[in-house]
Amino acid sequence: MAETQNNTPIFLRVISVILFLFGVFAFFGSLFMWGEGFLLSFPEGVDYTFPITDILVNAPASILAAIGLWRLKRYGFVAAYFVAGFYVYASVEIFVHVFQAGPPFATEILVPQILAVMVAITLMIYLWKKQDIFFDEKGKA
Repeated sequence: MAETQNNTPIFLRVISVILFLFGVFAFFGSLFMWGEGFLLSFPEGVDYTFPITDILVNAPASILAAIGLWRLKRYGFVAAYFVAGFYVYASVEIFVHVFQAGPPFATEILVPQILAVMVAITLMIYLWKKQDIFFDEKGKA
C-alpha cells in the first residue's frame, strides 16, 4: 500500500490551524456571546447580529477553509478567500460600532478583530503567491 505524502507547506499548515481555531472560537464564543450569557437563554438588550453570523457563517467557513487548505484542495483556496473577505468586512463593522460608542475602547473586541484583519491580509497575499499548488492539472477538487 503506497503511502500518500502531504506536501502542504509549513506556513500553510500554520494558517490552517489558525483558521480552524478562529472557527472553533467563533462558534463557542458566540454560543456564550463572549461573557453576555448563553445564546439560547436570550438575555435582554443584547444584539444577536454578530453571534448568529459567527455561528452560521464565520465558524463553518473558517473550518472548511482550514481543512481545504491543509489538504491543498481548490475549495480550501476559495473558502479561504471568502473567509478573508468576511473577516475584513466583519472587522470593519465591529470597528465602526466600537468607535461610535467612544472611549474607553473594548480591547477584548478590538484585539481579536485586529488579528482577524492581519490573518485576512496574510491569507490574501500568501495564497495569491501559492495559488499554483491549488490549481495544478492533477484534478484536485
